[in-house]
Amino acid sequence: MSLGRRLREARTRAKAGAVFLLCLFMSAGALAQPAGEVTVQATLGGAPVDVKVVVRTEDAVHGLYYSLWDAPGTVRIVLAPGAYALIIEHGAGFARGAEVRQVTVKAGETTRLAVEFPQGFSAAEAWGYYSADLHTHSGASFDGSTPPDQLVAVLLAAGLDIGFLSDHNTGNGHAPFAAAAAQRGFPVILGIEIIAFRWHWNAFPVDAYVPNIPPLVMMGVASPAPTFAEARARGAQFIQVAHPYWAGAPYFEALGKPFFDPNFELVEIANGEFTEDDAKAVAQMFRFWNDGVRYVAVGVSDAHHWKEVNDPYGRPRTYVHVEGELTVENWLAGLRAGRAFVTYGPLVNLAAQGGSARPGDTVTLKPGQEVRLEAELFVAPREGPRGLQLAQVIKNGEVLREFALGGKPQATITLADTPGKSSWYILRVVASDGDQAYTNPIWVEVR
Repeated sequence: MSLGRRLREARTRAKAGAVFLLCLFMSAGALAQPAGEVTVQATLGGAPVDVKVVVRTEDAVHGLYYSLWDAPGTVRIVLAPGAYALIIEHGAGFARGAEVRQVTVKAGETTRLAVEFPQGFSAAEAWGYYSADLHTHSGASFDGSTPPDQLVAVLLAAGLDIGFLSDHNTGNGHAPFAAAAAQRGFPVILGIEIIAFRWHWNAFPVDAYVPNIPPLVMMGVASPAPTFAEARARGAQFIQVAHPYWAGAPYFEALGKPFFDPNFELVEIANGEFTEDDAKAVAQMFRFWNDGVRYVAVGVSDAHHWKEVNDPYGRPRTYVHVEGELTVENWLAGLRAGRAFVTYGPLVNLAAQGGSARPGDTVTLKPGQEVRLEAELFVAPREGPRGLQLAQVIKNGEVLREFALGGKPQATITLADTPGKSSWYILRVVASDGDQAYTNPIWVEVR
């Protein structure tokens, strides 16, 4: 066969293929139904608020949507005709429950929903506790997708009081995140997650920089002291051990080895949904505290993707008691002092000696004197009702007393104990759906 004939046949086949694809495309377009739209207008106290909307049918999730960072309160969703459930959230599971609306979408039509959230419960107003998620990622991370400016709306929709950003080995997201937050009057903390091959740490607050990690530190066989020092030079007040027992980067595998560096302040005891790795971190914190090492426990989402339903930003989170007005400086001072609790939902106001001591504080007793603990507890609904199941007072790593709470949304517990030696006390609270909270210790010195 001549070259010319082969070329002519090739052109003929190409034209036939193009015609087939065009016909297929036109047929698909003719068969496709026009979409409809749902517009959600969300308010709290009559003012627009940042909002998250999950769209579901009985057997599938059809998307996760947020209001835009510069247009709070409004979400427009394009959907195929059909019946859907919309789970509409602002601080859901912490301050209040989600609002669930059933809608039927019709082709070419717009369904409008007005949602006024109830005031709910404010740990800030009631107790002076303010929340942040101390491990979040934006699209500036190599494995993240959330636009840095849109992260502001995502965190506000979660009901957080302070924003936080910690991308992998970069501060490239700092400027757009901070600029959007400033426009919204949202205080934020800028950090970086320092990732070596075997170990990860969050450092904050820091200027934007790219960590210079020595090769042996990268491989997890040398002290990270130079890496910590570099972060401190960039402004870091805190080094936080990230997911200390996660198989991908378990810094606590170095415990007991000569190159383990203990010069950090914070430890993640809850990273995303609670797993055996987190339980190991809790147990290790008990050992640290029994040795008198006062690291502060924090809870974080480590979320990377704003459209990911199962790993939401703000769950779990860390609440910190703030003296005076809420500022980043005051919040960080409370965190450094250990006046904090970690939670997936239950809210805890633990105090001792009539409210004169909180987590992080030290109560001094003479032999034979009592420590008097009291706690106010609250849990909000999520998509449906839930209550408080139990509370455990833990002393020196052992359960001292367990309280059955009967599924109520609010409770108060009290306990007096006479420690025979210097001790620490924390409170663990569990909701009826298994969500839990851990406080940091109240320390007691007997002398």
